[in-house]
Amino acid sequence: MRVVLILCFVLALLAGLVISAPARIVYDALAPAGVQAGRVQGSVWRGQALRVRVGDIVLRQVETALEPASLLSGRPRVAMTVTDAQVQLTARVSTAGEGIRMEDAQGLVAVSVLPVLADLPVPADSIVRLDGVSFTLDRQGRCVSAEGAMMSSALADAGARYDLDLPILDMTVSCDGEVLALDLSGQSAVVDLEGVIRLDASTPSYQIVATPHDPDIGGVLSFLGFRADGARWIADSDMREEG
Repeated sequence: MRVVLILCFVLALLAGLVISAPARIVYDALAPAGVQAGRVQGSVWRGQALRVRVGDIVLRQVETALEPASLLSGRPRVAMTVTDAQVQLTARVSTAGEGIRMEDAQGLVAVSVLPVLADLPVPADSIVRLDGVSFTLDRQGRCVSAEGAMMSSALADAGARYDLDLPILDMTVSCDGEVLALDLSGQSAVVDLEGVIRLDASTPSYQIVATPHDPDIGGVLSFLGFRADGARWIADSDMREEG
């Protein structure tokens, strides 16, 4: 009986420590993966952080809540809700060794938030929709695993300004070597697109290949940043840097 009482006391003490633990612990745990937060308030059960920086991205407000069931697995997981003018997102975040794992990300992200996407010839207010995106990055930001889908009407929006039927882009999240990447494709009556966007923290890059079905769209493709390459047109980050 004494052992049982001691065990109950220890469990109650641990529960009390967890309940009263500050939310700052969450961001300290994610710091090795490059996550930094400004003002943090609340507890691990329900906290709020202002000005959370992830690489070059700064989020105005992030709310977090520890999932109790995850404590049983030995890998605490936090439900996250991002409220920002350019990002509306829900996901689950946990540590993975010395890295970070994001699971089941759902929501909308403005193209302008991601520097490499902002360089694409699309309207500044274009958005990307995330659907079940999950990935794991190690402490150096290297991609360990990735899956999920993304969609954007960015190029279709750009084409509408010129009365041109450019396709909606479908993207699959993957690891391109050690880099988180988006494999993209899109088809329409006038052009097919395929390419890859590599979200390398130091040197993000992209290449999009357009195969037109209508020879008259060459002028618009050129205006949108594509260059002629035989029967194809190519837009890439290397050309942007040269320009």
